[in-house]
Amino acid sequence: MMQKHGFQLQQVLNYRKEVEKMRTLEFATAKHQFESATETLERHKAENDRARVEYNNKQAVGVTASELQMYADFFRRKTVDIQSQRVQVDSLGREMTERREVLMDAAKDKKALELLKEKQTLAFRREQAEKEQAFLEELAIQKAAR
Repeated sequence: MMQKHGFQLQQVLNYRKEVEKMRTLEFATAKHQFESATETLERHKAENDRARVEYNNKQAVGVTASELQMYADFFRRKTVDIQSQRVQVDSLGREMTERREVLMDAAKDKKALELLKEKQTLAFRREQAEKEQAFLEELAIQKAAR
């Protein structure tokens, strides 16, 4: 009596699940790159701050011209490093945000199909229950007629 119910869009649902998995991995990679770049930026800033403190302490006791030049070169290089790292962090932040949005879209697409599948399954079960009830009523009527 019970026939097998198949979801006609199962292949599409399977595909959307795979797409969501890929988008999850892409987002995770982008997030890792962003976090790594942010850590590098913080490290550059900390190195610059430590050198600044060291420079200020040395200035109190006296700094030679060669030390002054060495610190000036270091601060100039660190400033460039920090600026370029900020640009990279901003870029990776935008990339991570885009990947998050793409992942959310993929999740919505998959969820929509899952809900459709659920509705169709419930409708099928309800229809089967009604057919079974009608069959049982028909049997009862035939039995009563005998």
